[in-house]
Amino acid sequence: MLLLEVRNLVKYYGDRLILTIEELKVYDNDRIGIVGLNGSGKTTLLNILAGKTAGEEGWVKCYGSLAYIEQLEEEGLSRRAIEETLAQNFALPETYRDSLSGGEKTKFKIAAALSQETSLLLADEPTANLDMDGIKLLEAELQEYRGALLLVSHDRELLDNLCNKIWELEAGKVKVYRGNYSAYLAKKTLVRQRQAFAY
Repeated sequence: MLLLEVRNLVKYYGDRLILTIEELKVYDNDRIGIVGLNGSGKTTLLNILAGKTAGEEGWVKCYGSLAYIEQLEEEGLSRRAIEETLAQNFALPETYRDSLSGGEKTKFKIAAALSQETSLLLADEPTANLDMDGIKLLEAELQEYRGALLLVSHDRELLDNLCNKIWELEAGKVKVYRGNYSAYLAKKTLVRQRQAFAY
């Protein structure tokens, strides 16, 4: 089932072209890792897909419910909105405070998003500030998550274990690869070898 669709998307920051995407689709069984160099537009793409910002051209349509684990957003978090099992799994304190550690704040955001039981989950660097135990817990919870997943992460192991598709952002465009991160790297290496051989 189609959950999200993008057509003819163009996004600028000032006079710098960030994204130019002809078409993207997300289906209910997709587990997509979004990769690219820093500054390539990964977070901007997630913000557009989540409806937090808009492109100058094109459109995005979401046909299901959506939750977004943002890197920087910390407003309005409350343990009351979090399913009790998730609150216990992530060992969350009773109240969200500015004095919480970065890891505790990240766990709050993850648990709050997963508690919404949406058909689509967007996650921007969800392993940021997590220790190894926190990363393993996050991975286990995302393995159990039944919706589609769009994940920006520099954690190659997480991308390998969770993703069945990779979106690579380069020069404002998205190239889609089937398979996990290791499969993506193998395909990229093969392309480079063929290009080198052609010259």
